[in-house]
Amino acid sequence: MKKSAFTLIELLVVIAIIAILAAILFPVFARARENARRSSCMSNMKQIGLGLMQYTQDYDERMPARYLTIAPGVYSNWQNMLQPYVKSYQLFQCPSNTKNTIPLDADSTGLSRVSYAPNVDGDGPNGASNGAIGNQDRSGPSLADFSSVSLTVAFVEMAPANNYGYTDFVPSGTHFTTFTPGMFAGHLSTGNFLFADGHVKSQRPSALATGCGTDGSNPWRRDNRAYVTGDLTNCVTIMSNAANFYK
Repeated sequence: MKKSAFTLIELLVVIAIIAILAAILFPVFARARENARRSSCMSNMKQIGLGLMQYTQDYDERMPARYLTIAPGVYSNWQNMLQPYVKSYQLFQCPSNTKNTIPLDADSTGLSRVSYAPNVDGDGPNGASNGAIGNQDRSGPSLADFSSVSLTVAFVEMAPANNYGYTDFVPSGTHFTTFTPGMFAGHLSTGNFLFADGHVKSQRPSALATGCGTDGSNPWRRDNRAYVTGDLTNCVTIMSNAANFYK
């Protein structure tokens, strides 16, 4: 008995079923892939956190600065300060955020990608830092200066920007430049945050906006005091912008 071939209608039905299944499964696969990238990024930041803790043990329980001037035109940024402890520059790159291409230091012939920025909250690009990391050419804060190291953010994922490896994140700032990029929250609308005690947490930016105006709960200042007036508005706006951009 001769077998009949598929009719055109049957073939179209099969194609339609495959298309529907693909439409259902592709987002699931994409979400699983991004979850894996988020976990890899968290692992990177945990290693950076361990390096940060070792650094403070070697430097009288002081945090590093975002960069120091070694000689005229020669600088050492925070990545270079932590590199002896983490043993790898690749840890400074998030697999979901790979657009930041920067020179490692003044003597480097190659380029590296850095996805993280220190929390340097203060009174200007060169002013004293109220955050977890010291500003440029200033001593980093002592651990004794923190009200709560487990509450204070030390490093945040930053949005892609052209910079020179000496970037910072100013949560109460009013502008974003190549040196102060916005927050990255591309892990399924969340970002990873490294706290001053070395632990890492994945959170939505809106969760960190809540503490900006609450005494004792502000994660961006090492005294955890609330922002007021303009600083509070800026902080909430920055968190909201990140939340809206990475919906």
